[in-house]
Amino acid sequence: MISVIMSTFREPIEYIRCAVDSIMNQTYQDIEFIIIADDPENKGIISYLRDLENKDNRIIVSVNEKNCGLAESLNKAIMLSHGEYIARMDADDISEPDRLESELNLLLDKELDLVGCNICDIDEQGKLLNRTGTNYPTADNIIKKYLKTDSAIPHPTWMVRREVYINSGMYQKFPAAQDYEFLTRIALENKKLGNVKEPKLRYRINGAGISSKKKVLQKTIQYYVRQNYRNGKKSSLKDFGEFLNSIEGEKKRAGLQKYYQSSAKLKFFLAEKKYFSFFVEGIITFMLSKEGRLVVFGVLNNKILKLKHKYEY
Repeated sequence: MISVIMSTFREPIEYIRCAVDSIMNQTYQDIEFIIIADDPENKGIISYLRDLENKDNRIIVSVNEKNCGLAESLNKAIMLSHGEYIARMDADDISEPDRLESELNLLLDKELDLVGCNICDIDEQGKLLNRTGTNYPTADNIIKKYLKTDSAIPHPTWMVRREVYINSGMYQKFPAAQDYEFLTRIALENKKLGNVKEPKLRYRINGAGISSKKKVLQKTIQYYVRQNYRNGKKSSLKDFGEFLNSIEGEKKRAGLQKYYQSSAKLKFFLAEKKYFSFFVEGIITFMLSKEGRLVVFGVLNNKILKLKHKYEY
């Protein structure tokens, strides 16, 4: 059996309905669907979820006593699960009908521990923004190289052996990037990773985006985890706290803040079709911002890795 786990917060009920329908109508039907309501004050969502639970005994709803965040909610769902395999789902995304079947087949055929799939972006109305989808690597050895730069398996698409979650410590309580930290952790434990090549999930783009402050924190955590992974070391919350207050950590946050200020200018110039200003600001950002150069080099490195299909399945 596959246990699908999902956390809700304040998503529109229409988004949740689409997400739930996409799971309940999968070609693979031996499932349970554990949904955590992470906003106990949101009576509308809770009422809707309870109604779903009453109509289908495969759906299990649990309401948090307080807002706990994604990582803690997912850990709770894992502990409530009964399946040998655990699949992730986000409350504003849509799984293709054969997503679970495709991922399970890959996991079993290649004897993998964690798999995901490529994704297609959709807008807030559900319209496809790109039909070809992402091009994440599918082979274990390429994914582990890719992790030296960035996450390589989209978190909402994961299917994991339950024993891997349990034995590897589940999600740590980092403020962000918990999925990237988990991937690097199990990669260092020599767990086998993979991706279904075809896009099997439609990922909803949030038009509002996240704040610059949250981006800085997220990227700082990713940097800390990435450096540890490159050195063959697992990350820990205690060490991260020390890093955050170190001179290196302070420089990293300051550099990221400056980069996101420049990035906002670039987006503005592009939206206003001020191409000369965009070009000048882009050159300045690349020349004077270490973070800007790291972004460019990271993108180039990942594109090179994605081209190495001869190492793929």
